[in-house]
Amino acid sequence: MKNYKIVSFSVLSLILSACAGKGAVNIVIPDNNCPNDKELVQKALDGDEEAGLKIAQMYYDGDGVIQDYTEAIKWYKLLAEGGNPYAQYYMGICHDEGRGLEASLTKAMEYYKQCFLEFKSRAEKGDKDAMLYLGNMYSLGKYVTKDNTAAVKWYREAAEKGDAKAQYTIGVCYGEGTGVAQSYEEAVKWYRQAADQGNADAQCALGACFEEGNGVEKSATEAIKWYRLSAEQGNADAQCNLGYCYDEGIGVEKSLSDAVRWYRLSAEQGNPTAQNNLGYCYESGSGVNQSEEEAVKWYKLSAKQGNEGAIANLKAKGITEFD
Repeated sequence: MKNYKIVSFSVLSLILSACAGKGAVNIVIPDNNCPNDKELVQKALDGDEEAGLKIAQMYYDGDGVIQDYTEAIKWYKLLAEGGNPYAQYYMGICHDEGRGLEASLTKAMEYYKQCFLEFKSRAEKGDKDAMLYLGNMYSLGKYVTKDNTAAVKWYREAAEKGDAKAQYTIGVCYGEGTGVAQSYEEAVKWYRQAADQGNADAQCALGACFEEGNGVEKSATEAIKWYRLSAEQGNADAQCNLGYCYDEGIGVEKSLSDAVRWYRLSAEQGNPTAQNNLGYCYESGSGVNQSEEEAVKWYKLSAKQGNEGAIANLKAKGITEFD
């Protein structure tokens, strides 16, 4: 059993603000999990806040390093104590959800309050980054009561200032009917603006619109074009979708080897649909040498994330434990 393509959209985006350096910092970066960009690392260690935020993001997301919330928190905490609202926001998230430290709603709310007031002040002065984060706080109900209408207001202001992440995010809102009347045409309009700026999430979303014919005339060729642009930037959903298109011959000549290649890139980033589909390729010997061991390995990784197809595939083998 294979899964269909996956296109998961999120309104939570990370914006990095450029800040002046404030002197060298006393943080040790582990040798066995250090970013390859040595110049970036040195800037962060020299006290450049923007570099420090980027390092924190890398550890938080597992982008270019092994995901490690504890390492991310080292940087977020340091910068948060210096008054950086973006670091305060993520310290709030980590305390709120128990990521890398003990969950504490009290501490989370302290950080949320600090960053909310600063975001609001900056947003009212026209700071598009702050607008986006303010929208996120309303969308997620962090410190303030969840209010999708207010979230869209701030997303729109940032989007109209040309912010690609805000354009993508308001596209998601229109696509899902969150805080606005649902409209695929409006979603496509905003996705396209963000995609034209190179936003990988928007490119993937736009590809899905073309594949499904949502808000645009259905076009497998256009879908492939946008999936590929996104996939080549490392977007796991787009890689999975592109793999599926090669698997089924949608907009491209059917190629199981290419399907496996894109599934693998996506699966290695943790995409559960790609993991299940790659497992199926190993089980059936489609585009790769048949291997029951590899099939079970990928099915289990997918099943641990709750993928129903992978769970069914394992149950068919009499496997009910996924660890």
